[in-house]
Amino acid sequence: MSAYIAGIAAWYPEPVRYNSDWPAEFGQRSFEGDRLFNDIPQASEPSARITDEYLAREASDPFLGARERRVAPASVSAVDAEVWAAERALADAGVRAADVDLVISYSVTPERLTPASACAVAHRLGVGQALAFGIDAACATALVQLDLAAKWVESGRADTVLLTQSHLLLRAFPMLHPAAPGLGDAATAIVVRRSGRYRIVATHAATSGEYHDAVTWVRSAPEDAPWWLAGSDFRVGTRNREQAKMLQRDTVSFAARTLREVCEQAGVDVERLRLLASVEPRGWVPLATARVLGLSESSVLSVYETRGHLGACGPIANLALGQASGRTNAPGLFGLYGQGAGFTRAAALLQMDLAEVPA
Repeated sequence: MSAYIAGIAAWYPEPVRYNSDWPAEFGQRSFEGDRLFNDIPQASEPSARITDEYLAREASDPFLGARERRVAPASVSAVDAEVWAAERALADAGVRAADVDLVISYSVTPERLTPASACAVAHRLGVGQALAFGIDAACATALVQLDLAAKWVESGRADTVLLTQSHLLLRAFPMLHPAAPGLGDAATAIVVRRSGRYRIVATHAATSGEYHDAVTWVRSAPEDAPWWLAGSDFRVGTRNREQAKMLQRDTVSFAARTLREVCEQAGVDVERLRLLASVEPRGWVPLATARVLGLSESSVLSVYETRGHLGACGPIANLALGQASGRTNAPGLFGLYGQGAGFTRAAALLQMDLAEVPA
């Protein structure tokens, strides 16, 4: 029994933060202070030369290649955003909420540590007695969710699985931080069923736990107290700066390696990929990945310039862009890639076959 992506959707808040919204002095200030997420070391082979080309183009840009990004109002919760994305994905799939058997969520900035957003999302949608829980593989989560959903459907344990992701990170990230211009808010959702638009050919994921401190939530002040104690504000940072820089240095190599692995698992040549929908810690990352794999830059789907880095929502937002623009309408193989703190890297291979799309 095969599993398919039957519906996808992306939700974006209305408020837009333009580059002109930063104070004039930000341009100079952005090249000072904590540039953990800005200054990327020279990459290891075979991606070094290609990566350096893109870094050179971005070197003098304080906005990291983004022109706009969406910012969720404080009144919008992670549950709100995921419900709105889920409603659109269900409509795209032509499925009623009552037909959903399983809901799996991920919220990078939930209102509460527990329970998972999935519980409230399922209730708000009117799903009923379906199982609902959350998982966390950071920016790789959507693809780990997809792997779980495919296995539930292929095994016959579920007919319809709803996956939601939200990235409302800007509420917990200072606007004047040098990395802030490259971030945006969004929510996405996926419906997985026994039939649909994109057949899930293969999924693959691996975790290198030795990097668990490389990128994580930290306190603003040096004491870095755990969450259950009073202290300064939380933000995304590192407890191992050297490892964080290593992961940044090798991001393109990790992506290329993981996409090759999922293609090998499926028994297909990576050069057959027609489109690539990837996480975008920087807008050029999927472009460089495509070139390392021998693919054209034109194979890359990207929302980065007007939406910024969307974390776990990125691959799905880019696939939704391809669907809205008609680029996914032709038959072919599509690659999805995500990598997240932990450190987990994950990929999926999708097959679009027009004969499989319900009329």
